[in-house]
Amino acid sequence: MTLKFITAQPRQPHLPLFIYFPGMDGTGVLFARQQAQLASRFDVCCLAISRGNLLGWDELADGVLALIDRELADGNREIHLCGESFGACLAMLVAAQLPHIQQLISINPASSFVKLPLLAMGSFGVGIVPEPLYQLSARILVGLLIEIDRVSLFDRQNLIRAMLSIDSHTVAWRLKLLREFELNMVLPHLIDVPTLLLAGEMDRLLPSKLEVQIIQRQLPRSKTILLPYSGHACLLEKDINLAQIIL
Repeated sequence: MTLKFITAQPRQPHLPLFIYFPGMDGTGVLFARQQAQLASRFDVCCLAISRGNLLGWDELADGVLALIDRELADGNREIHLCGESFGACLAMLVAAQLPHIQQLISINPASSFVKLPLLAMGSFGVGIVPEPLYQLSARILVGLLIEIDRVSLFDRQNLIRAMLSIDSHTVAWRLKLLREFELNMVLPHLIDVPTLLLAGEMDRLLPSKLEVQIIQRQLPRSKTILLPYSGHACLLEKDINLAQIIL
């Protein structure tokens, strides 16, 4: 199965459903630390997108909607969607097709990717990079993703493992999806969705602070929280407690 929900905690079907959409790695395993903090209030699960998945945006959204329908088979539940970076784009697409969701949380959304022409152009060559060079570049990229002193050694190692778990062809495909993502096609369908926008002010990978401010101006039921010392992969940071922020 190319799409599935995973969890690091026992499922709690009597609680509101909280679905995390992961970043470019697509594994969902990097959310474990935040999941433990959310488990007292939510039934938390993480979307996992398999290596080699070459589905388009519409197919990915349809697959997630089918998984959610399965989760809701026993009755109505509150639904909270939380997407980070690449996953924030997919979460917006899903939220636009889900009526009456309780909350959408968008963290350093990668919808800003197309606003960096040099980065977008450079992404065309990822799929032809030899695998050893790709793995080396993935390790170097860690310095752009996190504020080193705010992330434990254990979580830094987990991040590297997650990045290396997907091959260059899969990454190239997901970068292609980001180049094709059109924010203005999604936002009109999110007008009535309560939305929380989070951005790390120290994000060196994407202009996330500017992006969430642009999104907020178009969504009347949104609120922005800027994290002054946080980088792109802010949910790995020792001082970030997503449960406290959203509750």
